[in-house]
Amino acid sequence: MGGNNFFIMALNIYEQIIEYIKESKKVVLALEKKVTADSLGAAIAMSRILKYYAKPHQITVEKNAENFHFLTQYLEITPNFKQARRLVVSLDIADQGLDKFYYEVDDNKKKLDIYIVPKTGFFNPDDVRVGQGGFEYDLIITLGASDLFALGEVYNGNTAFFHETPVTNIDYKASNEKFGEINLVEPTKSSLSEIVFDLLESNFRELMDKPLATALLAGILERTQSFKVPTLTPQTLEKASKLMAYGADRELVVRELFYNKSLALVKLWGRVLARLKEDKRRNLYWSLLNTQDYNRAGADQLIIDQVFEEVLGYLPRDATICLFSEYNGGVMVLAYSGNPARQLKDILANYKVTEFELGVKFKVWNKDLLEVEKEVIELF
Repeated sequence: MGGNNFFIMALNIYEQIIEYIKESKKVVLALEKKVTADSLGAAIAMSRILKYYAKPHQITVEKNAENFHFLTQYLEITPNFKQARRLVVSLDIADQGLDKFYYEVDDNKKKLDIYIVPKTGFFNPDDVRVGQGGFEYDLIITLGASDLFALGEVYNGNTAFFHETPVTNIDYKASNEKFGEINLVEPTKSSLSEIVFDLLESNFRELMDKPLATALLAGILERTQSFKVPTLTPQTLEKASKLMAYGADRELVVRELFYNKSLALVKLWGRVLARLKEDKRRNLYWSLLNTQDYNRAGADQLIIDQVFEEVLGYLPRDATICLFSEYNGGVMVLAYSGNPARQLKDILANYKVTEFELGVKFKVWNKDLLEVEKEVIELF
């Protein structure tokens, strides 16, 4: 792809993405490790585009999606993706020609024998050259990862592959580090699904059908909490309307996203409500989860973002809301403020705060849950 860099730079960003896809042979779609309806909807759309250009591709994420069957039924997802360099064995066959080529693996699968039969004469071992080849896939498209580490083991187990292969980075988060050769990063849009919908509308309208429209609407509804977030724009509503016109099944999406809650999520939500505390004077709400809560619910601690999303949907949108949770040996704090006068990054400046779609979050080490609760709540 490097030979056409000057040509590609002259194109708009949609044209650049399409050109990279056209020039590729095999593509990896890598999703952020936290699987969402939004990332799956975008993956379905990008997979359609790759199929349009007849590009073999693999969709990978750190762990298989346990939920979202109404979306994953359209995808073949490979967890624990590994991409190793190819070993290249070269043989000069100009004089002898090639009659047969085959290989055998021993019963213990510890040894591979390669057999090459010439048409005439014989091959000399000196005719063989062994070298390190490239990778099987020659283009990576990341979906929803603000940096490469957000891909989890998909990146950690394949660092050489990611550093030596062109990356197209698609994301909506302002915190995105723009690590790709092409960076389609649009913080003014609600979701990956909205970004990819614009790409489809501009170049691939003929690919739109009911399943694809439903998948993209699911991503938009998830990220906007069914059009309830204060950052919702008229443009997002217009695109949702267009998806409905393409046949998107809104009733299915609402049922699957907002009514079909996992039992583990319901159990944790119950614990949050049981411990919910309120300070009316400060319009402040908070609650706590400990390791035992996760064990009793049979839940992975990665579910914490979903629990927080449920909290936000239940409490007043103009309030300040915190959730404290024991998390992998430390304490995770998630916070939201609907009060413009309360800038969380300023209030929590002593912590390593990162922004995410629901507010801000940070981890505290070497302190217990109640210590962190007292310390943070006093800041408000």
